[in-house]
Amino acid sequence: MSVQNTGSRLEERVALVTGALGGIGEATCKALAAGGARVIASDAHANGVDDLLASLRTLGASCAFFELDVTKRGHWEAIMPKIESEFGLLDVLVNNAGIYRFGKVESASDELLESLMQVNIRGVVLGAQFAIAQMKRRSPDLPWASMIHLSSIAGLVGSPTSSLYSMTKGAVRLFSKSLALEMAQLGYRIRSNSVHPGIIDTDMAGEVAQALSSKGLDADQIREHMRAGHPMARMGQADEIARGIRFLASDDSAFMTGAELVMDGGWTAR
Repeated sequence: MSVQNTGSRLEERVALVTGALGGIGEATCKALAAGGARVIASDAHANGVDDLLASLRTLGASCAFFELDVTKRGHWEAIMPKIESEFGLLDVLVNNAGIYRFGKVESASDELLESLMQVNIRGVVLGAQFAIAQMKRRSPDLPWASMIHLSSIAGLVGSPTSSLYSMTKGAVRLFSKSLALEMAQLGYRIRSNSVHPGIIDTDMAGEVAQALSSKGLDADQIREHMRAGHPMARMGQADEIARGIRFLASDDSAFMTGAELVMDGGWTAR
């Protein structure tokens, strides 16, 4: 039996990335482009989009950007026909958009709870729903389509400072598994897997550290605690997570569905 060296190639695959202008989202767009995918970047704002698109074109990728608030059905309804018209049917969805909030359950406001559930749960469900509508119409001669949902280590183990965030990421994990079974049972050639990063050295990690420092904690000490929490004694890098996402998008992971890709420097091994 021969083994093909595909190198996580994604030639001509049409890939949509939500939350594309954040750390992991941006790195994912570049990783998919480097693999040969046609990349549609999306985010609720357009800050930095010109630089991202320029980087993708330098990698030789056909690309576009659509402003997308993942919580709004109307936004999905507007962009999906444009994607199909300009690029073709969707092959890959990276459900990456998400927000982090911390705080005690007993003092959580309605706004905090609603914002977490809207972005981290509703946004993921809407993304999957609209992706399925295109993916199920792909040619049966093509490899299976792939949906990748960003969860977290907080979707695998508890957190004493972010119970509500953990709730939403745990929901993403089980949604991804159940969706994989649903797609297979319906005969749709669509894989569904989740990714569980540890703490990644992005703006979001900096925002978390800054927010905790406002509670009287030293930001540098918090970042050191973040690093030390990983047995590998460092935070992860966005491009490391992006390469894992590219693997799940490609045929290198063709026999994976309903699975979890944990990339956490050993955090959950304890």
